[in-house]
Amino acid sequence: MSSLYELLTERISEARAHRASVLKAPADSAGEVYEREIAAERLAKEIGRLEGAEKGLVFGRIDWTDGTALRIGRIGLHTEEDDLPLLVDWRANAARPFYEATPVHPMDLRRRRHLRLEERTVISVSDELLDGTAPTEEDVVGDGPLTEALSARRTGRMHAAVATLQAEQDAIVRSAHRGVTVVQGGPGTGKTVVALHRAAYVLYAFPRAAEEGVLVVGPNARFLDYISQVLPSLGENDVVLATCRELAGVSTSTVDPFDTARLKGGSDLADALAGLLRVHQAPAGDFTVRVGQEPVHLSGEEVATARDAAVAAAPGHNPARQVLKELLVDAVTDKMQRDMGDLLEQIDADAARMTGMDLDRFTGAAQRRAEGAADSGPVHELDLDAVRADLLDDADVDRAVEVLWPRLVPGDLVKALLTNAGALAEHLPRLTERERSLLLRGPDDPWTDADVPLLDEAASLVDGPPERTYGHVVVDEAQELTAMQWRMIVRRCPARAMTLVGDFAQAGPVATARDWKEALSPHVGPRFKVHHLTVSYRTTQEILESVRDLLTRIAPDQKPTRSLRSGESPRTVTAPPDGLATAVVQELRAQSTAHPGELLGVICADTRVSELTAQGIAHHARVVPASEARGLEFDGVVVMNPEEIATARPGGERDLYVALTRATKRLCTITAQPA
Repeated sequence: MSSLYELLTERISEARAHRASVLKAPADSAGEVYEREIAAERLAKEIGRLEGAEKGLVFGRIDWTDGTALRIGRIGLHTEEDDLPLLVDWRANAARPFYEATPVHPMDLRRRRHLRLEERTVISVSDELLDGTAPTEEDVVGDGPLTEALSARRTGRMHAAVATLQAEQDAIVRSAHRGVTVVQGGPGTGKTVVALHRAAYVLYAFPRAAEEGVLVVGPNARFLDYISQVLPSLGENDVVLATCRELAGVSTSTVDPFDTARLKGGSDLADALAGLLRVHQAPAGDFTVRVGQEPVHLSGEEVATARDAAVAAAPGHNPARQVLKELLVDAVTDKMQRDMGDLLEQIDADAARMTGMDLDRFTGAAQRRAEGAADSGPVHELDLDAVRADLLDDADVDRAVEVLWPRLVPGDLVKALLTNAGALAEHLPRLTERERSLLLRGPDDPWTDADVPLLDEAASLVDGPPERTYGHVVVDEAQELTAMQWRMIVRRCPARAMTLVGDFAQAGPVATARDWKEALSPHVGPRFKVHHLTVSYRTTQEILESVRDLLTRIAPDQKPTRSLRSGESPRTVTAPPDGLATAVVQELRAQSTAHPGELLGVICADTRVSELTAQGIAHHARVVPASEARGLEFDGVVVMNPEEIATARPGGERDLYVALTRATKRLCTITAQPA
């Protein structure tokens, strides 16, 4: 083990020295400065990757029946002198048997060894014998790392499971599918862990995706904080974690009623914004500008030709406006040139009629042109390039273009739709009058969460595609996304390479899709593959049994997951309606005394959070509104007034199902006594 850490230290030192020399290198031009910065940034990432792998550098070893052995770790390490690597990256093909071998299919392995390190010291060893041979003195057979990980205390942060990925999880992580990979599974099946390890694998296995980066989208900041350490612990720091609000760069503090939010999430709103935009793109009319003392006029047909060419040439209204301006100026100068030619021909014809002389023959200009001689530059010739440059900078020309094709701001486009009953009726004819009235807002109303995808849609229509796109996108709690939010995600992933994680039994009240086909087909067609996780590693069998009837009501077609773990049966405590908070405090004190150091969570209706926080419950446990509990886990969970959660918002029974399945060990529900 010491030799591996010595090699890691050596590689870190080499990378630091290389970066320092790169930064000191002279750069005589802007191009050389840029190249130096790129090289330094690449080396900084490599240093971060190596340093991130130090904790738990090695976690496994596989021994073949022929005596060959490989160590498995967070990164790969090798030297030129050795044929075999000293350490195999867990994502490498050579590491597959560590995850896939079983006693039924040992893959020529005799032993799979699991190691646990603290600092740089091995503190535990556990072996699995796979070929049916008897243990020897060198084998350490125990319960295994999975059992240890499942029984460990929660810390409030998700950790990498690279040492304990199970075969069905590893198969998804290593999938060669380049399109959309969907991970469907019930509570505790490790969906999020699989998705994050899938992101790490993509960065390793698919260089193009690694160059363009990976985006992880989560439902809220609380969830992203919970998963934030997983990828850095796998040596991957070049990953962006964001909510939809952060992607759009919009800050909101207001939420719409659920009926309104559901309407704003529908794809009809995208069509409405696009239709409203077209009203501002030279729908009709001609174009006239003054050049010197003379007006130059373009017909409506000429303007329409320029408009169509501008729309085809540039994505985004404002970039296309500049194209339109250039096309109109080109048309004006072309028309000036034609008019000048026509005028000169008319002058020559009039002179010939009055004098009986051919002026071209008389001056010899025609002969000189035929012989290719330089013309002396008659006064009537135009410098078209100069005229064009002047017109592009002319304020009057810009004002004339503004009438046809005004510059727009994304927020103003959204307001123009949502504050105007006539615009809503014109562009959303399929909605009822009542539905359109729900969308109508005041001009000074603050933006809401449901407005974020509309603003992002408007930004893409007005200014073009987002500045940053990604080679691969991971979406957790993907069942929560509305059609408009899906459009946000797909815009940022041109290759349509995504890993999506979700469970429609846990869907919230705003999303309307009932399955993955309905959610994804409008955006990626048939290019998605659904994987089902069937085993719960976190939630005990007793807790899963307690919510089976609830699951049947909210998702009758969903097959229940089975658990590998057993534990305490869930408990129910009743209290007077005005004593629920007191009962929660008492239960938390009892659990803290009986199980010191464990992570406790209280899940309640959103409207109860302030009350519980005021009671000082945050000193004993984390208070989580039911709407934000998806994806979280605790050693013990107290669910306050489940009936209130179930009725707090549409689809509340799904919120309750989520709340009741967040515990890894103990679940207690505190209900109100009947009046």
